[in-house]
Amino acid sequence: MAEAAPPRRGFLVRLAAAAGVAPPALGVIEGRALAASRDEGTDVAILHGALALENQALALYDLGLRRGLFPTGLRSYAVEFRGDHLGHRDTQVALSRERGAEPPEPLADYGFGSLPAGDAMVRAALQAEQAAQAAYASLISQIRSRDYLLSAGFILVDEVRHTTVWRRVLGLKIY
Repeated sequence: MAEAAPPRRGFLVRLAAAAGVAPPALGVIEGRALAASRDEGTDVAILHGALALENQALALYDLGLRRGLFPTGLRSYAVEFRGDHLGHRDTQVALSRERGAEPPEPLADYGFGSLPAGDAMVRAALQAEQAAQAAYASLISQIRSRDYLLSAGFILVDEVRHTTVWRRVLGLKIY
């Protein structure tokens, strides 16, 4: 029987599962390694798991921007980060299709409910960014193909930057 995930990792696992992350990718987030033999299928599973997180982040930013939930002075960050996630999504869709796979579509509803405006919206964005950062950091060592590895590295840098900005805005420690 596997040990229970630490509380923070448990949150990330639940968030990733809600976003539709593929079971192999969830296993890595939970602390279980993928099978030793990595192949194109492993890369596709990781791509699709990461794509699910990107789609969820896009949905969150879209909702927050559409409803004016981000504080006025922070809206430019939300717009910039949404743009980054669009680029991540488009890159991963292209990589998936290059491998002959059909990428998963975004969910119709991510169950955000009614998010409050202000700091609560920034905290929701921070949680999504932390989940993405943890997922990329956990999964990057499992990626086999060079083009996806390079792409994931650049995406991880963006996720760290997003997390750092939101943490700083909220007055949280950044290291």
